[in-house]
Amino acid sequence: MKGISRRQFIQASAATGALVSVGGLFSPRQAFGFYQSPGIPLFGTILRGVGPGGIPVALPAAGKAPVTGVMRYNIHIQQFRDQILPASTGLGPTTLWGYVPTIGLGGNITPTHLGGIIVGQRGVPIQINFQNLLNVSKHILPVDTTIPGANQAVNRTAVHLHGGLVPWISDGGPFDWFNFQGQRGPSFLNNQVLNPNAPKNSAEYYYPLNQSARFMWYHDHAVGITRLNAYAGVASAMLIRDTFEAGLIGQGLPNFIEASGNEIPLVFQDKIFVGNNIRGSDPTWTGLQSPGSLWYAHTYEPNNEITGTGRWDLAPAGLTLPDPSVVPEFFGDTMLVNGTVFPGATVQARRYRLRLLNACNARFLNLQLYLDDGSPDGITLNSSGKPTNTAFVNAATGDSSFLQIGTEGGFLSKPVKVPCSQPLTFLTPPDPETGQTDPSKILKSLVVAPAERPDLIVDFSGYAGQSLILYNDAPAPYPSGDDRTDYFPGFNFGDGLFGLGNPANTNHFGFGPNSRVLMRLNVVAATGPADPPLNIRTSTDLTGGIDPTLLPHWGYVRDKDLTHFTRRLLTLNETFDEYGRLIQILGDEDEPAGSPYEGSASYIDPNMTVGSTYQRVGDGDTEVWEIYNNTGDVHPMHFHLANVQVINRQLFDERSSFPFNLKGRVIPPEPNELGWKETVPMYPGTVTRVIMKFEVPKILTAAGKEIKTPKSPRTGHNEYVWHCHILEHEEHDMMHALVVT
Repeated sequence: MKGISRRQFIQASAATGALVSVGGLFSPRQAFGFYQSPGIPLFGTILRGVGPGGIPVALPAAGKAPVTGVMRYNIHIQQFRDQILPASTGLGPTTLWGYVPTIGLGGNITPTHLGGIIVGQRGVPIQINFQNLLNVSKHILPVDTTIPGANQAVNRTAVHLHGGLVPWISDGGPFDWFNFQGQRGPSFLNNQVLNPNAPKNSAEYYYPLNQSARFMWYHDHAVGITRLNAYAGVASAMLIRDTFEAGLIGQGLPNFIEASGNEIPLVFQDKIFVGNNIRGSDPTWTGLQSPGSLWYAHTYEPNNEITGTGRWDLAPAGLTLPDPSVVPEFFGDTMLVNGTVFPGATVQARRYRLRLLNACNARFLNLQLYLDDGSPDGITLNSSGKPTNTAFVNAATGDSSFLQIGTEGGFLSKPVKVPCSQPLTFLTPPDPETGQTDPSKILKSLVVAPAERPDLIVDFSGYAGQSLILYNDAPAPYPSGDDRTDYFPGFNFGDGLFGLGNPANTNHFGFGPNSRVLMRLNVVAATGPADPPLNIRTSTDLTGGIDPTLLPHWGYVRDKDLTHFTRRLLTLNETFDEYGRLIQILGDEDEPAGSPYEGSASYIDPNMTVGSTYQRVGDGDTEVWEIYNNTGDVHPMHFHLANVQVINRQLFDERSSFPFNLKGRVIPPEPNELGWKETVPMYPGTVTRVIMKFEVPKILTAAGKEIKTPKSPRTGHNEYVWHCHILEHEEHDMMHALVVT
């Protein structure tokens, strides 16, 4: 084990000339979109539902899948145009990439943003043939070919079932890509095993679905262009049902969406759209130029201490910055829900189940509900940025709270009340130098990191004839924030909360840019039969719907309870690449300062290895991972193959040597983390401990016969990854291989 203290690392970096901005390498950074969307009116679109007339739901094909004989779906990946902006703006349809089912519920196969939703049943495996129809030589967004893996065909795709426990050949990892021309990544064995006669532009995936009821999603994961493909629209949802979940309907859980019940998936994204001024405002833009097209940051603008301009630190590496260039994070100025901009939705004054997904590239959400105050934005802020609106009272809880019953890993052990009108407030502000943050000293509502998926019960009874605003005030980057990523008309356009201000926040009330207002819910009187009594309370035992656990979901886990498990120490780090750009990387006990996932990555810091490392585990092993966050950001770490239980968190002394000295009390998991997770927020200056079991699923035919899965030609074993789900971090280069022997 190599010992290196955080302070030594900072000094070593300074010796190379790396520290060019106030606060040093690990200080909270400045980042914002270079271009702003044109003024887009709030509530000018209608929230899209699921199914006929809305977001297409995929249905299975008539025949059985080749090789396995299980239920089979056919889904295309293609380019299309979709009017996701209000027609009143004059902005045309947006060109997107996305999933399009060949058979849709109610005959709906219209190419639609977020299309291809699948509803599966626990224990009923499915097989999907994804056919890549992207017969293009140019991406709809600028592509930086200087990062590992990106200097290949721009129309590559790889399908990852996020949260799915699947055989490695169906995990859709970064090197499992395929394209229209029939080119394939070095890990691609999908068709060899599952469909030898598959079209050359397609890939076959087998999903066992041997998991408890939950909300999953599937999205692109091709190496070097994941962040671009996902932003371009290559993502959709999958719901798994089981008998326990169905039994809760008798206790007052709203019925399933496929049964016309009051269940509403809500997918959140932030985007920037091209206006009529793109040529003059962004002369190096190489993406689509028609108004209404997607815009994505492509220029790395260095900080300048003298002028106060710039966005990110830059180390003097001696190489000319490319344009297009990867950027550390991307934050949009316009919020989408279910694929349209700032929508309005009509709900009845009754109980609903809301299935949430934060599908933003990097933006965290602190979700709140307030009574619309009749202003153009529906929300009025005081001088400190807090809403002056009346808080929503949930009839399901009797107070201003959401009733959360599940996470992305399925049900919680017991439902939890989560505030729904608490603006984000730090009782102890993040350390100005390091960003260290005590997560137990943050007042908040429902904080949702990228890829997290809370499951909520919300009852709008008592609000007939009124409107509600779904609102967000999470800083971006999270937790320290930058004024220039915080969009709200008329607020914070002077010096701002952090002394910066946001010049985009002019007095265009009722219009974007706006990253705080997500949607408006117009409540009408309930019709039809009354909702049955709700017998789901904070005391309700939901453990019957949870997959078998490794540790109890409740109570205090003592350190001695973990002694018989293998414990692995890992680190989250930030440094600079060969161009001097900020880069996020993972480390372990052998390389605590970090090492790349892709061996061709290189860094200018002498403490960085240029060889790649990975985590190697055994099939059937259970391990405790202790992950030390050495950066100023909260990272939502996502684990392929395994779901995890959060054990606890604890601050550490960043001036000590690795493994860092711990300080303060052990911080238990949040109440709404007491269930399975696969995306876990990890706070600056904090070690997060999780436990997981690695079990490689088998491929079984419909008759129960096992089909042998060959090992990866890249790693020689079962190939998975774990990474940050801030997509810009994942891509550059906060990802490691997870090799299961």
